[in-house]
Amino acid sequence: MMLLLSVYKRTLNLSLYVTIIVMKKFLLFSFVFIFLLVPTGFIFGQFNTPMQTQVDLSLSPETPGANQYVTATADSYGTDLNAASFSWYINGKLIKSGKGLKTFSFTTGATNTSTVLGLNITTQEGERVTKTITLKPSEVDLIWQSYGYVPPFYKGKTLFSHQDMIQFIAIPHIIGTNGVEIPAGNLIYKWTRNGTILGDFSGYGKNTYTMISSVISRPLLIDVEVTSPTTDDMAQASTVATPIEPSVVFYEKNPLYGIQFQKALTGSVAMSDAKEINVLAEPFYFGVNYLSDPSLSYKWNINNSQIDSDTTKTNRIFRPVGGTAGTSYISLSIENANKMLQYANNGFNLNFNNTK
Repeated sequence: MMLLLSVYKRTLNLSLYVTIIVMKKFLLFSFVFIFLLVPTGFIFGQFNTPMQTQVDLSLSPETPGANQYVTATADSYGTDLNAASFSWYINGKLIKSGKGLKTFSFTTGATNTSTVLGLNITTQEGERVTKTITLKPSEVDLIWQSYGYVPPFYKGKTLFSHQDMIQFIAIPHIIGTNGVEIPAGNLIYKWTRNGTILGDFSGYGKNTYTMISSVISRPLLIDVEVTSPTTDDMAQASTVATPIEPSVVFYEKNPLYGIQFQKALTGSVAMSDAKEINVLAEPFYFGVNYLSDPSLSYKWNINNSQIDSDTTKTNRIFRPVGGTAGTSYISLSIENANKMLQYANNGFNLNFNNTK
């Protein structure tokens, strides 16, 4: 009996010893685990570092060009800038200083010339904040061309008409690190139409954007942003292309001198002693490639009555009826069968004498 009691006591002591050892290890592990999870600065306050007051510096315009007037504005939600002291610098030179000077205006330099804008702020709490912006204005020319019809030897710009094709071309002027202008094909372009980014037409080397105006005709606001893949240089430009109505202009087709493009037939036209006049109609800015395109229909009228059902003739010959004199109103309407918004009409008074 005594032997069994002795064995039982030894077993109980051993279990108690093991339990104590396990609890000690558990407490040590828990302390290390908590120590690792809790931020050091939270446990030991002397390691806390104060947060610097955030000051935002913005420019208007955001992407200024060369020799452009720019306004810089400082803003902060962490301190009252009206009570802060400001010092504004251009290229390291102090230009303006004083209390509460949150805005500062200046003019950028020439194309591809750096302008360094510096700002030092001392808040009313005694904190010092420094901001620096480097501006290197680059330029991009944004032009457009339309593909509507104009007469041969026409020297003007082909205007953009409803439902016509138009192409926008970006011509950048960005200087590379070697001091040479970067080729247009080596830059990155971001095209935007009426506020919508055109992802499919943007990218490396895509310096053109071509489109056809929709049936819902409205002005096109086109923006292009050009950046260099090797530097921080960026250029931006925008233009507005407003579709116009096509037009038709009349010219005399003289048997000796040819088409008299130097003088349009407008208002009142006198035939003098001529027995006939050959009038040619030239459509301007229609979405066709040539004058006699089958999609165009020509409806000629005399005194508002259609001459005949032939709508393919681009010119007509007019003769006065023998023994009569007077005035007839010659008019023409042109329609594009493929583009419902392309329509034009015009007319003039033809005065003829009594001829036999």
